[in-house]
Amino acid sequence: MFVETLIIGNGFAGRSVAHGLKGPCLIVERGEKFNIFERRARFNAMEKADRHDALIRRSYESKHAFNVPEELPPDCASDYILVDGGCSNHWGGLSFRLSQAMFEQKVEAFRWPFDFQTIQPYYREAEQLLRISADPRDPDERNPLTEIKGTERWHEALSPFFPQAYIGAQAHNLSMEQVEGQGLCMGAGDCELCPMDAKTRSLHIRAQARVLNEVLVERLRFEGGKAVEAICHTPRGPLSIRFDRVIIAAHGVESLKLLWKSDLPAEVPQAFMGRYCQDHAVAELACRLPQAKIPFFQVNTAAQVVIPELSGELDGIEYTTLGLMTPGNDAALAGSLDLDKLNDWAIRESLEDLAGTLSLYILLEIPPQWDVSLFYEGGGVRMDSDGYHGNKHRYDAVIEAIYTKMETLGAIPVRAAEQLHYRDAFGTHHLVGMLNMSAGDNAVVGADFRLKGSDNVYIAGSSLFPRCGSRNPTVTVVALARMLADQLNDHA
Repeated sequence: MFVETLIIGNGFAGRSVAHGLKGPCLIVERGEKFNIFERRARFNAMEKADRHDALIRRSYESKHAFNVPEELPPDCASDYILVDGGCSNHWGGLSFRLSQAMFEQKVEAFRWPFDFQTIQPYYREAEQLLRISADPRDPDERNPLTEIKGTERWHEALSPFFPQAYIGAQAHNLSMEQVEGQGLCMGAGDCELCPMDAKTRSLHIRAQARVLNEVLVERLRFEGGKAVEAICHTPRGPLSIRFDRVIIAAHGVESLKLLWKSDLPAEVPQAFMGRYCQDHAVAELACRLPQAKIPFFQVNTAAQVVIPELSGELDGIEYTTLGLMTPGNDAALAGSLDLDKLNDWAIRESLEDLAGTLSLYILLEIPPQWDVSLFYEGGGVRMDSDGYHGNKHRYDAVIEAIYTKMETLGAIPVRAAEQLHYRDAFGTHHLVGMLNMSAGDNAVVGADFRLKGSDNVYIAGSSLFPRCGSRNPTVTVVALARMLADQLNDHA
């Protein structure tokens, strides 16, 4: 088989490139097609000791033995799946742009090869492709399909403490107009297996491309600096695909493994492949907002509140604080109870305090300088996380800074609810940076998205990030894919 352009991966990266690419292309996807409602039925029938694990991994297990994700070490809580559309099936829809600071840093080894103004129009395209809805107060100059309803209630409740707070943009269908196969978000949660299939998945992005499912690309064969053939495995036997150019848009770990198994030209900077793996660490906190009546469940989507007043950068660590829009857990509520009021029989007043309890989810950057690395050994991917464990104590200062900000703004920290997950493990399923396109000499991929040392191998996806900060990567993945498509069209 011969194709002009081969795209490996039918997730957000590959699908978005195909959407914008002129000329014929073929997408190969190792995962099989499936019905999301059947997967939800499978989930509902499970014995679930760990609900989260059941959602992420077990509900989306492939029927093929060759579609088993790499086993990462226990201190990495991140996971990924290998079915049609990839991780777009279990993302929650929270749609962040990276902060402008990520594009303005001075250290070349971790600096993006273009500025924020260059990527901004592609962010706007990505937000339309993802069909996002946004809060009118969102400061990122969004290009939403529609508006999140009910935001003004949250602004009113939070503004005495956090006047800049806004509801984070969501890639959920909130309108019956131009549904295009998506359901309607009712804010019911369970986003990974949405009962209405409301959130945007990669398969909702239209692409004029043929898709071959159940095709695993084992490796690429090169002739000199040019890749000429994909050596594939299928349930029906081996398959060879020749091409003029190839775009690797698989999950970051799998893209890296595919290249490691290929006979790469000597000029490819293999020493930096897998070197700067990034992810996020997490903490959960809570605070009480005196006299506030937080309107839990009062927007038309499952969402989170972005709180700029409790976000920032400290000691080279960017952090983003999200307010959860559901009532606090038992620890948060118990910590908010004023026992003196209860003992004085001020029961109504004491219970009203619980209405102002806000649970917080803190996304903490793992800076690339910490040198968390992936490498290939014994036929599998391994991780060196010593750099993380040698630096994770720095997050303690970030948490104390957040508490100080709370108190300055009149919020009362509920320390009894504190869960410092970063002390044990890291991971939010945001494995990025393994094939970075930095402006420095350590770049694996150039500003033209081409694998350095190759003539016709291009990379798409989150593995490109030189630095991801504390923001979810999906919108940036789609924006970069649209930028790659434009560059390939311009040089066709």
